Amino acid sequence: MRNVLRVPGVLAIIAAAVTAACAPGPVRVSVPGGVARSKPIVLRVQVKEGTALVVRDVELEDYVAATAVSEVHPDAADEGLAERMYEVQAVLARTYAITNRGRHANEGFDLCSKTHCQLYEPARLQTSRWSGAARAAAQRTAGDVLWFANAPARAVFHADCGGHTSAAAAVWGGLAPAYLAALKDSVPAGPAHAEWTFESRVEAMRLALNSDPRTAVGERLDDIDIAGHDAAGRAEKIVLRGTRTFVIRGEIFRDVVTRRLGVRTLKSTLFTVKKARGTFTFTGRGFGHGVGLCQAGALARLKAGDSPDDVLGFYFPGASIHRS
Repeated sequence: MRNVLRVPGVLAIIAAAVTAACAPGPVRVSVPGGVARSKPIVLRVQVKEGTALVVRDVELEDYVAATAVSEVHPDAADEGLAERMYEVQAVLARTYAITNRGRHANEGFDLCSKTHCQLYEPARLQTSRWSGAARAAAQRTAGDVLWFANAPARAVFHADCGGHTSAAAAVWGGLAPAYLAALKDSVPAGPAHAEWTFESRVEAMRLALNSDPRTAVGERLDDIDIAGHDAAGRAEKIVLRGTRTFVIRGEIFRDVVTRRLGVRTLKSTLFTVKKARGTFTFTGRGFGHGVGLCQAGALARLKAGDSPDDVLGFYFPGASIHRS
């Protein structure tokens, strides 16, 4: 069990201190004690209504409930298990929103409603069987923020790590906080850690890669080779051989392919690849970038008896929860 800190007025101070800037790391704020809570934080969120993109003002806790039920669909008959999973996701949703507030400031809003930020589908609060659990989880954790040192943490998450998370620096490069480390998911999640296969004809893959200047190979694509793996076994570096031959990060490769061919094609970079008879075959495990909290693993940990605090403590070692 990790330490849980209770800090008066945390969200009030954050609301005043967070700036509208797109930064890779957490916003650094100071939290003096005994500060009275101000009015609720309001986020400007871009949503799709019909065929139009509009910006709506959404109070933070309403955003947390809607995002939690949009991001998690627990396949669980045990309602108590689902409720605990929504508590985990609510803390992540709130922390992510605070840390990334202003990510789209140059476009006139704070957060989008897609996976670029967090999924935000408010209609699910009326249609999902878990809407009540998500609302209750947001209320129970109201004000709870994942914290590291003197700032909100980078509360990143993904659907399925395939059994092992990756360090942020290995996936995205650059400097990364120590708590976003590579961790073996020691509580078996069984079939929740999904295996998958994706096949693509060489020409379709070449066109997909040429759709982005970072991966453009030119008129010919000869092969795709994995040049290096990270501690989790993910393809950290990939060699594209064609008219141009060069090395790129595995997550960039996945991003380009899924943007062109669909999000459920290359589900993760935890894969092997073979070429035969004009077709690339990718065989892998997991779903998502693999950094931070693994939702499949988190659900397994909760089922094994861990508390929501235990789960967050495992995936973000050294972080704590500030409760206001």
